[in-house]
Amino acid sequence: MDFPFLKEAVNGLFSKSSCDMYPVKPAEAAPRYRGRIVYHPDKCINCMMCERVCSGNAITHTIEKTEEGDRVTRTFYLGSCTFCATCADFCNHGAIEFTGDYHMVATKEEDLMVTGTFIKKPPVKKAAPPKPAAPAAPKAEEKPEVKAEEKPAEAAPAIQPRDDGKPVQDASKCVYCTICARKCPAGALTVDRAAKTWTLDEDLCVGCGTCAEACPKKCIII
Repeated sequence: MDFPFLKEAVNGLFSKSSCDMYPVKPAEAAPRYRGRIVYHPDKCINCMMCERVCSGNAITHTIEKTEEGDRVTRTFYLGSCTFCATCADFCNHGAIEFTGDYHMVATKEEDLMVTGTFIKKPPVKKAAPPKPAAPAAPKAEEKPEVKAEEKPAEAAPAIQPRDDGKPVQDASKCVYCTICARKCPAGALTVDRAAKTWTLDEDLCVGCGTCAEACPKKCIII
């Protein structure tokens, strides 16, 4: 009877292993290794961009209405995650982090779940500023004569924020540089430099405030 691998089997019994034993000798992961996800809910604004770009559909969320606001719970299922880190790349607020932890052997599915919960409070409605009192009209005999070319120009109306927390553009300051549109995680802004137009898609906008933070001229109000 022929045993072709008998010699190799015997040699393997008395030779040193060529592999590092696990977990007797834990070692640090290689640089830029993408291991277990850490989620920072205190930094999350619930723009849901991470869910849109996740190729493995590994990110889900639930929303519970409370008196304080929306109670958002976001879950990352490492069993479906491909560790491509696209979600972290698209997160402008650093709420998703990939670590060097490669110890992800689990006997229960719950051990592969990374979750976090936070309260997203509704936008605070700001009261409109009181209108200034109109100055008393001068008497007819005291009314000064003002030439048409000397009349002061009327001040532009102040831009008021919206009640729903979505951005408003101050066209008098905007230079249409398109930075806000490029930074918008939801793709809700369209800026045409040639036509000098600024368009907001209210269905896509999540009111995250990223556009206002990125605007170099501070012409976007939240």
